[in-house]
Amino acid sequence: MRRYTLLASLVLSLAAANAPARAREWTDKTGTYSIEAELFGYDDENVILQREDGDLGMFKRDELSAADREYLTSKEAVEINDKNLQCNQAWTTASGLTLAGRVVDYFRDEITVQRRRGRMYVNDRVFGNLPELYQKLLPEVIEHFDGVQIPDDGALRQWLLSLGGRPRTFLIEGVILEWENGDEYAIPFFVFSEQDRAWLMQGWAEWLAVQRDHEERADLSFRLQAHAAARLKNQQLSHQIALMNLNLQAIQAGLTSAWEVTLHPVMGNPRPPRWVVVLGRDSREATFAALQQNPGYTAGPVRRISH
Repeated sequence: MRRYTLLASLVLSLAAANAPARAREWTDKTGTYSIEAELFGYDDENVILQREDGDLGMFKRDELSAADREYLTSKEAVEINDKNLQCNQAWTTASGLTLAGRVVDYFRDEITVQRRRGRMYVNDRVFGNLPELYQKLLPEVIEHFDGVQIPDDGALRQWLLSLGGRPRTFLIEGVILEWENGDEYAIPFFVFSEQDRAWLMQGWAEWLAVQRDHEERADLSFRLQAHAAARLKNQQLSHQIALMNLNLQAIQAGLTSAWEVTLHPVMGNPRPPRWVVVLGRDSREATFAALQQNPGYTAGPVRRISH
């Protein structure tokens, strides 16, 4: 599996909760759009803000005002970012154990198991040379995909012999956890409890759709990191982080009729929520315009951003 180990340590070490961040006014670089929100986190390209209603939205860093971009370099902003995004998270396995690690990305890769010269190889590495936790996970992989119970080493040898020297390849999909020491571990979805698995897979279809777009994948990975961190603070969080579409041209062209409409994806739409800026004489017209421009969504809160 590339260079990732297949299971994280089962030792849970979570940072203590800190006081909530201070809300402040954020403004776009035109000075027209503003929002009262708390900083949640950021990277080189994006900023995650949390509205008063608890919803999170991702803004492009270069669309914010110079003052806001300067604030992101402050000690306060750095501390907020580290507090929210660098903490370990607790994840429950299907067997009820707890995994501690920070979700940093999705992964999709193959592992191949084969008997050669009397020894078991996994992706060209001798099975016995793999980390102990990886060795413990391989039987679960076999049980999951082949439906064969592997309760002990003897059963594992029997399964290997049944291959007759043929390679057996498994396509593994899941998330990458970063452990406290910086090591990354690739964890298959099926290892997680049903609830955690469903939560982690919310952005999976979208990730698969952007495999060839490096920038979109990087943005999605950051959103996943922030979403996982937000879940640590709010177990009731159910939907993904919204993408903010400032539509600066619309703001500048319609200073008396610009609205921010929150959109939520309908069932079957793998895309995340959106906060979009549209023009309209009133909230109903703005909502209609937002839905017309974004099929596959339903409307949420609407806020006028110009008077």
